[in-house]
Amino acid sequence: MAREYAVIGKSIPRVDSPGKSTGESQYIADMALPGMLYGKLLRSPHSHANIINIDTSKAEALPGVKAVITGKDTLGIKIGPLRSSRDRQPITVEKVRFIGECVAAVAAIDEDTAEEALDLIKVDYEILPAVYDPEEALKSGAPQIHAHSKDNLSLSRYWNLGDVDVAFKEAAYVREDVFTTPAVVHGHIETDGCIAQWDAAGRLTVWATTQVPFYLRRDLSFVLDIPYSKIRIIKVTVGGSFGGKTEMFDHHLAASVIAKRTGKPVKIILTKTEEFIAGLRRIPTKMWMKMGVKKDGTILALESKIITDGGAYMSVGPVTIYNHGLAHMLPYKVPNFKHEALRVYTNNPVAGPKRGHGQIQVRFAIESQLDMVAEALGIDPVDIRLKNALHTGDVTISKLKISTSGLEESIKKCAEGSGWSEKRGKGNGIKGVGIGSGGFACGPRTAALSDSSAIIKINEDGGAIVITGASDIGQGSSTILAQIVAEVLGLTVDDINVVSGDTDTTPYDPGTYGSRVTFYAGNACKMASEDIRSKLAAAAAKKLEVKAEDLVFRDRWVYPRQHPDRRISFAELVRMVQVSSAEGVLIGKATYYPAGVDWPDPKNSYVGNIADAYSFASQVAEVEVDPETGKYNLVRMTMGDDCGYPINVMSAEGQVEGSVSNGQGELMCEEVELDEGRVCNPGYRGYQMPRSLDTPEMKTIHIETNDPNGPFGAKEVGEGFIISTPGAIANAIHDATGVWIKDLPITSNKVYRAMKEAREKGGTGQ
Repeated sequence: MAREYAVIGKSIPRVDSPGKSTGESQYIADMALPGMLYGKLLRSPHSHANIINIDTSKAEALPGVKAVITGKDTLGIKIGPLRSSRDRQPITVEKVRFIGECVAAVAAIDEDTAEEALDLIKVDYEILPAVYDPEEALKSGAPQIHAHSKDNLSLSRYWNLGDVDVAFKEAAYVREDVFTTPAVVHGHIETDGCIAQWDAAGRLTVWATTQVPFYLRRDLSFVLDIPYSKIRIIKVTVGGSFGGKTEMFDHHLAASVIAKRTGKPVKIILTKTEEFIAGLRRIPTKMWMKMGVKKDGTILALESKIITDGGAYMSVGPVTIYNHGLAHMLPYKVPNFKHEALRVYTNNPVAGPKRGHGQIQVRFAIESQLDMVAEALGIDPVDIRLKNALHTGDVTISKLKISTSGLEESIKKCAEGSGWSEKRGKGNGIKGVGIGSGGFACGPRTAALSDSSAIIKINEDGGAIVITGASDIGQGSSTILAQIVAEVLGLTVDDINVVSGDTDTTPYDPGTYGSRVTFYAGNACKMASEDIRSKLAAAAAKKLEVKAEDLVFRDRWVYPRQHPDRRISFAELVRMVQVSSAEGVLIGKATYYPAGVDWPDPKNSYVGNIADAYSFASQVAEVEVDPETGKYNLVRMTMGDDCGYPINVMSAEGQVEGSVSNGQGELMCEEVELDEGRVCNPGYRGYQMPRSLDTPEMKTIHIETNDPNGPFGAKEVGEGFIISTPGAIANAIHDATGVWIKDLPITSNKVYRAMKEAREKGGTGQ
């Protein structure tokens, strides 16, 4: 199929590569406006306290300080990324609920002066009892964190599909385990930041490192009580995010309020320490998992209870907690399912979305437990996955409609490509292989307005401008959209200019999250391109005296399929149409919203087809373990990627490899260490992440399923891989050592202790 295409299905360098490689790309740290002030935020040193008084007089008197604000200088409106999660004041007014919460902000002529001013602000606190463990927070008599939640339960979700009680009675084997995962940070290089400026007409412009410019506009409109038309958000070049820049934060409001007060642009860039203590993190979980299977390994039922530490505020909690349940539905058939998930308020930092949002934890638990079941029944882990794999045309018990699935082929090719049968169980206590699989929704519906739109304008010389609200945050989506448009119109990527992420000039788009950009914005761009091509084809058909459907658009030429010598250049055709018809400027536009997508029904255990396609992935991890110390290395990863059809092969492989590295870190070493709400490792010196030298040898195998709903058959790639990585590595460690470790991260010390304990109990411990 790839031979039919001129542009897609190729490895094409990203359109933003020249700017990034030469330093021309402007990040927020590079930007400066005339008269710009520099802002800093004062954060609470206490995890739970009432604010009695804030004295800013000394800070205001410091030479060079232009403004000092507190929560009382705002409208005090509570926000949240969803209507149901508005429980947080960006600059708190009366109470702090976690260490790092913003209580005041300053702006000065330079950063040093602003930093000095923070030390001059005196805040009187009344210390309150705090609670840091979610199970303790749920107990009667625990400190109450929010007035609206007397039991500290942020929210809960319950699924009850089929009959698990009957299924467990019928099962030949039932297993129960408890798994835990910690808080982890996003680990992007660039810290969050923005510049805010008001003009003489009372319009606010914010340049921001955001994934969601239209959501940021919405939330600023809400907390400032001004209409959307008075706010412009410009997404600048983003230096990484992975879900950490999906909300309106304290610095956005502080910069906007101070800029209005001073009449000067205000720039605030967070430090890495600030992001560690006050930014979002992956939600920590404790998971009770129960699985029942037939003698041949067929899954009959899953039951789970999950308690999560959401921290002091809800963030995107409703989505996170839904995703915990969703993760059970993919990638295997589950005929009976019962699930309880609780998100709990604590006085810890706030948990929010991170790559593989809400699902990586559950998949680690299920992929590990499935291997435990397979071992108990004497079944090969590859075979038990093949036995339960979802296939094209399947409908899950929660009504997810699987339009295409390459899972079976992915499992088989990963096993074959890794030499599974030759290596499994034959590592002599040193080497091990493990497999993990996963599935992921392509842009799940999370809001009422979830569509993506695109406008394409053709220049007089035949070049195209793609205007999209979709945000490229480093994942390469602008290149993907350029390839799609170039393929439809018969142009090259060099002919395409992508304009994105500006709420004044681009059509609405919810943003970059949930693996939705290629699927939603890609479909919109394809449809808009086809709108343009139909107009051009009608004119070309008339000139060349052929049927429009017989025309080929390729390599900047338009010609009849059977007579390529009778051709007209794309540029000439454009000029002819613009001059000789009523079209004038050639503009195509389209909006994509999948018709077959449902809103999950809370009254019916969240049944509903939440996306128009689902990607699938498998991977085989290979590890080497030092039996004397427990130290281990991930040496090789074989990945089977069902992303439908890779629009850009190099970019797809980059997403796969990046996800593996990300998941590798969460399995092996990453953990935010907390002591009574205080982050003990707020920086990369104390927070361990994989280095380039830790990267294993990787092999990507593309499984082409060509989904009928995706642009040119494409589905998501990236998030689906991270969720299956931890399970694969954990299972490989077991194959090498004979021990199971159920709490992340699986450090070398944990491996050593588990092996030692197994030997002392008379087990193999390998």
